[in-house]
Amino acid sequence: MVPSIDEVEEYFQSLEHFLTNSVAAASPGLPNIREAVHRLWVDISRFGPPGFSSFPDIHVPGLGAFEVPPPPPPPPPPRTLIEKAGDWIIEHPWKSSSIAVTALGAGLLAGHTTFRMTHTHKRRVRSTTVTPEKRQVVVVLGGDHPLGLPLIIELEQKGYIVITSVSTPEAVSSIENKGHGYVRALILDPNEPGTIPIFLRSLASTLSRRFPITAAGDPYAATPYHPLLHSIISLLTLPISSIHTAPTPIEQLSLRSTYLPHLLSTHFAPLQALQALLPLLRADAQRACGRKSIIVCLPAADARVGLPFGGVSAMSAAATLRALDVLRREVAVGQGMSSLRIVAVDVGVVGETAVSSLADSHAMDDWTLSEKATYGQAFAALGETSMGQSRRPEDISVLVNNIIGVVSAGTKTKMASKTICGIRVGIGYEKIRDWIRGDRFAVGAGAGTYTFASFLPSMLLDGLLSLPHILVGLRNRLLPVPPALPQTVPKVARNIPSSTAVSVVLPSSSLTVSRTHSAPRPSSPEVAAPALEQTEPLSEPEDISEHETGSEADFESNSGDGDASTVESSWVSLGSRGPTDEA
Repeated sequence: MVPSIDEVEEYFQSLEHFLTNSVAAASPGLPNIREAVHRLWVDISRFGPPGFSSFPDIHVPGLGAFEVPPPPPPPPPPRTLIEKAGDWIIEHPWKSSSIAVTALGAGLLAGHTTFRMTHTHKRRVRSTTVTPEKRQVVVVLGGDHPLGLPLIIELEQKGYIVITSVSTPEAVSSIENKGHGYVRALILDPNEPGTIPIFLRSLASTLSRRFPITAAGDPYAATPYHPLLHSIISLLTLPISSIHTAPTPIEQLSLRSTYLPHLLSTHFAPLQALQALLPLLRADAQRACGRKSIIVCLPAADARVGLPFGGVSAMSAAATLRALDVLRREVAVGQGMSSLRIVAVDVGVVGETAVSSLADSHAMDDWTLSEKATYGQAFAALGETSMGQSRRPEDISVLVNNIIGVVSAGTKTKMASKTICGIRVGIGYEKIRDWIRGDRFAVGAGAGTYTFASFLPSMLLDGLLSLPHILVGLRNRLLPVPPALPQTVPKVARNIPSSTAVSVVLPSSSLTVSRTHSAPRPSSPEVAAPALEQTEPLSEPEDISEHETGSEADFESNSGDGDASTVESSWVSLGSRGPTDEA
């Protein structure tokens, strides 16, 4: 019987298994035969005859598939952080070099700063008994302004000699007594131009005296420390609420009695003082290093925008601002004036809350009937909206800190003393901020808003400023009972003839302007209002006296200026007056 293929394969597998078991049982250390032979040969080579060393190596053949493989090598130990950092430095040489140089420079700078601060502190401790001599002088024009006293006190505390101007003798002792010997007050009344030369002579005398003013001895004794003019600050350009700054339309504004005094006190007087002080400031700038400055404070609303009914202060502020721009450009091209800086500060609502004159019920008492009818509703609308209300004022210390930052070039502000790891980062911050805002910046509540509004197109800005009047008018139309309009009836009524003919002959021509008033008994309130409007100007004594002379006219409230007169409901006769005209 012939065996099958499966039986043959099974036979060979059993034979192979038998031989494998037999060999393993006969020599259990057979896998280590090569190692044993190699060890024996090494021993023979070391301790045997010398000739055996030249014998060739004996290679014991392996067992092939029956040889047991050697165990795998153990895993390498984990790499440390130092080894990883070393490999990263080798792979990135440029980055590692730049990091090393930066760290070395920062360490040297921090060490130098720390050493310098320690040395400076020791030097200050040693010289506590020596009083430092103050030489830098700051002139403050308008020290009796509500913002003047905090600024003067802070400047003195920062190490400056302060010479300020006041308008009354009473304010001299009041301000000097609150200082510590380095504050000198001189008389300068901006409403009196004759006091400006006196102020300049007193200023020259003060610069030649010795400080502090409370020191004993001769105040004009010779001293090696001559005071030098360092900065000029003008607060005279900030108007104080008065009769001259009361809101009023341009049509009703009296240029001679209202605008001219305000212009003299807020524009002419500060510019005249700056003209006299500029040569002295230029001369002292060449003697000492550092930036000199002229700082002029202006009302933000008037200098940036110009609100309705605020023409008095707006025109003066615009004139002063244009003068500063011209002066800044002249200084830039002048010789030896590169260290002089002209700065304009737009001041918003700062300090105590100011009462808005738009909400005054008697603000329109001096207006004529036609002016009340024309501007009264818009004036009342501004008083009712937020434009007429006072803002939440900014603290005075903010304005004072910003001005001191300009005077000291950012070295004596509150932020300048900030340090991080011994490095004074505050001075760098002040330098960057001063460079960004330039020679004109805004301080105070609302100043930023007016600054932003000044960059808007004029059409859009005019629409925004007239928005309160539009909203109040819309509200009045929707109310069932309209609110009371501004009073247009005079308080004192006089007997006016039922028919009055008034004429005025212009001296420069043959034109004759005539006006006929008829005042019949009104049958309704709509008819009574125009009649009262026409008869009201004749109630003034000035007009009545002119009527008696036979040459009078119905002038508006600004007729006293002699610049213009308004005649309503009039007709002009080019020829001589005949009987028909007289009728």
